[in-house]
Amino acid sequence: MIRILIAICALTFFSCSNNGGSNERPRITIPVEHIVAAKDQQERRSKSEAYCKSHNIPIYTNPNALFVDPEDSVTIRTQNEVTDRALALFYIGAKSEGLEQKQLYKIGHDFNINAKLTASEREYATTKKPTQQQNIDASWRYESLHLMLWALGFIDTLSYPNQICDVAGDLKIIQDLTEQQFKQKAKLRSSKEILDQADLILRLDWACVSAKEKKQSAPGNLVDGVVVERHQSLNWLINYLHEDWDKVTTDT
Repeated sequence: MIRILIAICALTFFSCSNNGGSNERPRITIPVEHIVAAKDQQERRSKSEAYCKSHNIPIYTNPNALFVDPEDSVTIRTQNEVTDRALALFYIGAKSEGLEQKQLYKIGHDFNINAKLTASEREYATTKKPTQQQNIDASWRYESLHLMLWALGFIDTLSYPNQICDVAGDLKIIQDLTEQQFKQKAKLRSSKEILDQADLILRLDWACVSAKEKKQSAPGNLVDGVVVERHQSLNWLINYLHEDWDKVTTDT
């Protein structure tokens, strides 16, 4: 087991409270498609739109576009893939805090982290003196970790994304567990639950991107950085375009 207290430094709080976010990745407005929506796609969209309306979020009005794939054509990532991803994100967040190398080594060893990192994560992990911007970008991964912990059943619900996650609470879930215990306690949510959230975040991100194009602030007090981290994480979970973590896009 590891017993460490990762301090949530001022840098992390500053970066995560920035409504614009500093974790900019390509966010593409895809060409309008003409989709004949399946029943579950229509139901999911209706539910998401009701949620948006309740928070004064603009609605995408074209009825033939902007859908996540139907449940019968989606292959959700396996539970083992998701637990590995969560632990990699845990490590990247710890690195962003400026944790001592001795403590980072212990986390890496205890959770077999090297085998779980992507190419870009490994590059950051092996950088002895990351830039301030690299650390800020990495600290945003706590939001992705939060989403993975929800997907694995450690967190009951995803709150409205108008504030950063409870980082200390999320870290506590993992800190006193071994890798084996973490994997044993995990219970991956159903495809329906994950797709419901994927559809919702697609619409919330569309509203954020649309507002930014108009040089307006994010609607409904949404925190743009939280929205985009959830969007990437959910797109990875549903195998959007079958891309690996480093290449997953947040198209709207």
